[in-house]
Amino acid sequence: MNTYLIIDIGTSSIRGIIYDKTGKIIYKASQTYKPKYLPDGSVTQDPQIFIDLLIQIIKQCTVFARDNAYEIKAISMTSQRSSLIPTKGGQPIAQTIMWQDTRVNKILDQYRDYDDFFLQRSGSRLNAVYLGAKICWVKYQSPEIYAEADKMLNIPSLLLYQMTGTYTTDTTYGSRTNLMNIHDLTWDPDLFKILGLDVNKMPEITAPGDVCGYITEEFSQKTGLKKGLPVISAGGDQQCAAVGSGSITNDEVSINTGTRGYLIKNVDVLPKILDGNIIYNTSANPNKYILEIDLLACSSTLNWFIDNFYGERDFDKLNQDLSDCYGQHINLAVLPFHKGKSIGVYDTHIRAAFSNVGLSTRRKDMLYALMASLFVEINKGLGIFKANGPISSVIISGGLTNSTVMDQMQADAYNMPVHKTASVESTAIGALISVLVQQGEYANFHDAAQNIIDDPVQSYEPNLDNVQCLLDFDARNTNLYSNLQGTASGYYKE
Repeated sequence: MNTYLIIDIGTSSIRGIIYDKTGKIIYKASQTYKPKYLPDGSVTQDPQIFIDLLIQIIKQCTVFARDNAYEIKAISMTSQRSSLIPTKGGQPIAQTIMWQDTRVNKILDQYRDYDDFFLQRSGSRLNAVYLGAKICWVKYQSPEIYAEADKMLNIPSLLLYQMTGTYTTDTTYGSRTNLMNIHDLTWDPDLFKILGLDVNKMPEITAPGDVCGYITEEFSQKTGLKKGLPVISAGGDQQCAAVGSGSITNDEVSINTGTRGYLIKNVDVLPKILDGNIIYNTSANPNKYILEIDLLACSSTLNWFIDNFYGERDFDKLNQDLSDCYGQHINLAVLPFHKGKSIGVYDTHIRAAFSNVGLSTRRKDMLYALMASLFVEINKGLGIFKANGPISSVIISGGLTNSTVMDQMQADAYNMPVHKTASVESTAIGALISVLVQQGEYANFHDAAQNIIDDPVQSYEPNLDNVQCLLDFDARNTNLYSNLQGTASGYYKE
C-alpha cells in the first residue's frame, strides 16, 4: 500500500507520521526536546538535536513500513517557522536562536522609521519573531559567526538540506522573514540593504507543495528511506494547521489557541495598502495568501494561572470552576497581556492586570475572568478580519479547546457558531493534503480536505445572554487598558 511520511517539527517535539491517502494514521513516532530559556531573553537549542532526532524518527518509520509491507511514496515536511541556524557547508556553526528569543528587540529599535516600508513590502512591520531580525542580531552581536556562515537557515531548511542536499525554503517561511517581497515572492534587495544583510546567505525560495529535492544516497543509508524519494515542503506549521483544521475557503477563520494564539483567514489577493493590524503571509494552499493576527500569550497565560494559583493540573477541577462561573456577571476587569498586547495596538510593554479584586473574589472568579479576557481580545481580531471580507465559520483548535466550557465561551465571545476540529493532528493533516495534491491523489486542496478531514467533533452556538455579559466585560477591560497605557502602573520596569 502506498503511504506518505509527514515530518512535523514543533517548538518542543518532532514527529513522524505515516498516513494512507484517506488520512488514516498507519504509524506515529515522536521525540521531545526542550529549548534553553535564560533570564536575558535568549531561547536557544542545540541544532544537532534536530538532525539526530530526524534521522532517529525516520529510521523508526522506515522499519515499521518495511516490516508491514507499506511503501512510503513521498515525504512532506512542516515546521515552526522562525528559528535561525547559521550554517556553513550545510552544517550548523552556532546554536539555534529559537523563535521566542527576545534579545533581538533592541536591535530593531534603530530601524523603526522603516516599519511602514517593511509592512508594505514584506507583509509585516519589523518583527522580532521573524528571521530577518535574528540574522541582523547575529551580524551585530556575533560578527564572526555571520561572516563564517554561508547560509542562514531556519529549521526546516536545515533538515531539507540534510535530506536532499539542496538549500530551499518555501514562501510560507519566506513571508516570516521580513526579507521576502510579499507581492512578487522573491528576496527583496531593498529590505536586505536597509538591514545591511547579504541576500546570498539565503536559500532559494520555492512554492509550498513543490518538490524541493530528493532523498540522497547518504541520507538513504542513514535512515533506510529509498534514494530518490521526493521531499515536499508543505509550509509553516500555522499555515498547515489552518488547512488541516478545514479552513480552505475565504470565509472561514481558523483560531489556534496554543502557547501563542493565531487567527488565520484566507484571501486570494492582497489589498493595495496593507493594514498594520494584520500580518500578511502566503498560505500553504498555493496561490492564496493568509491574513494572520497573533496573540503574544494564549494557553501560556492559563498555564501561568494554574502554576501560581492551583499548583497542580487538575483539569476536572478547572472545568468545574469554569462551569460554576459560566454565565454570571463578571465583576473584575482583566488585561491578559502577560507578554504584551498585539491586537489593534502593538504594545509589548503593557503587562497583565486584574482590577476590582475584593475580599469576596474567589480563585474561580479570577480564572473565569482571565479566560473570558483572552476570548474577547481574540474577538477584536475577528473584527479586523471582518473588514477584509465576510466570515461564515470559525474553526477552533489548540490548548484552550480542551474544555467544553471554554469552547462555549468562545462562541459567546465571538457571537458566532464555532466548530471544534476532530483531529489533534491538524498541522500534520495540512502537510498531508499538500503532498497528496502534489502526488496527484487529489485534484486540489478542497477535494483532499473533503475526503480527509473529519467533521467537527463539536459545534457551539452563542448563548445570547452571555454574549451581552462578555460585551460589558470587554468594555471595562478596554477602559482599564486606556487608563493604564503609558503609565508606570501599566508597564513592566526592568
